[in-house]
Amino acid sequence: MEYKTLKPIFHMCGKENMKNEYQRRLHSCSTYITHIELQPIQDGRQLTQGNYPLFFSVNCLLLEKLDQFHNLSKDINQLAMDTSDFANKAFIKQLLIEELQSTNEIENVESTKNEIADALNGERNRFNGLVNQYLLMQEQQSELTHVSDIRKIFDNLVSDEIKKDDMPDGHMFRNKGIGVFNQGKGKWTHRNEYKEPEIYEYLTRILSFINNFDAPEILKIMASHFMFEYLHPFYDGNGRVGRYLVAHLLNNHSDPFTALTFSSIVNRYKNKYYKAFENTSNFYNMGELTQFINDMLDLLVEGQEQIKEKFQENISLLSILEQKLADRVSNKTEARVLYILLQDKVFGSPLTRITLKELSEFTRISRMKVDRVINDFEEHLNKLKSNPVVYELKDEFIESLLS
Repeated sequence: MEYKTLKPIFHMCGKENMKNEYQRRLHSCSTYITHIELQPIQDGRQLTQGNYPLFFSVNCLLLEKLDQFHNLSKDINQLAMDTSDFANKAFIKQLLIEELQSTNEIENVESTKNEIADALNGERNRFNGLVNQYLLMQEQQSELTHVSDIRKIFDNLVSDEIKKDDMPDGHMFRNKGIGVFNQGKGKWTHRNEYKEPEIYEYLTRILSFINNFDAPEILKIMASHFMFEYLHPFYDGNGRVGRYLVAHLLNNHSDPFTALTFSSIVNRYKNKYYKAFENTSNFYNMGELTQFINDMLDLLVEGQEQIKEKFQENISLLSILEQKLADRVSNKTEARVLYILLQDKVFGSPLTRITLKELSEFTRISRMKVDRVINDFEEHLNKLKSNPVVYELKDEFIESLLS
């Protein structure tokens, strides 16, 4: 059964019935009241005189989505446990390229997957900060405890891409009003007039909500995503910082693969994503987050399903290739080197293939022996780079193993 937000109830049943339903939802035993307030948007303006507490109700639909999310995360973790560390890391790099390219595309920031991959491979370019912030997230779990953490993330993640005139004019954040203007509709779909002191206080409350509020973690993550984007603490870069915060929190509370799906799936369903924000901040919605969280979980679960399917396909393919390789190659050193290249081919990205130096270090096979294997199987390999030296297995070799 479809969950109706308060706005259609107003149009269908009138103002009084909407108010009664609002009170019923707000005071239901299944409702979480966040004690963070919303000044809603009406006719392109933030209504600074009207405050509603943000709240969400855990209904049957939300419980079902939450159950789906946790089951999929469990399945993904199990698939990762059944896969080698090398293959998992190669898969993470592939997901990372897709995620970072997507978060840029959502905000119309020009970039290419090659540029992101170059930064991932250690080459200096304008996306080093973006890539390094996500890599740091993958390497260690850390809590967001202070408002200054948000500014540090902004500096590391996007400041190199922000025009000078759009940099924060307060001590850490913007000090004037900001909004989102829809050119097609010719109107503001979002406004936030808070100045820096109010932004600082609001962010403090968001961080307290994330760290201390007693509610299911995934619901809090999605609720806090609305809070952050509603606040819009910067003149530019809010979307990329906000989606990074989602990834950071998902990495802490689910699995690293799920954490790298959000921007990719949002990029595919941008209209649904932006509409969820617009509907939630609307005056007639009166601060309810239930449908917003449901919409975000829809996106997240779809991303998880795609990762699970890809994981299963890769594992199945690699299992077949491993057996075929064993039938064809009897020399142990050759088999070990080629098996790493097989895993890289199946799980990784062509833009981040393993270097021969890394291959030697990973397998603990001397570089001289690795070079000898490469030379012996050169007809089955494509040389992608000379400095550092990078090879990948040809598609024809994979096809020959499968035939």
